[in-house]
Amino acid sequence: MTNSKASQHTTAAPGFKIVCEICDGLGIVFDCAEDAPATTQIRCRHCGASRGTLGELRDLSASGQHDLFEI
Repeated sequence: MTNSKASQHTTAAPGFKIVCEICDGLGIVFDCAEDAPATTQIRCRHCGASRGTLGELRDLSASGQHDLFEI
């Protein structure tokens, strides 16, 4: 991880992490029922680190944000 990437990760806003702060992976694991509680942890598919909660993921989905990645 480069220094600029490291500084981006440390200043990340609270909430669901689209990109894993540990391995920079994008895949997630959600192995729960459809009606799972909002506090259910969502984990990185690659390294298993917590990426946030189901509630945070639902909030992100409902937010309508389309500019989540810098180009």
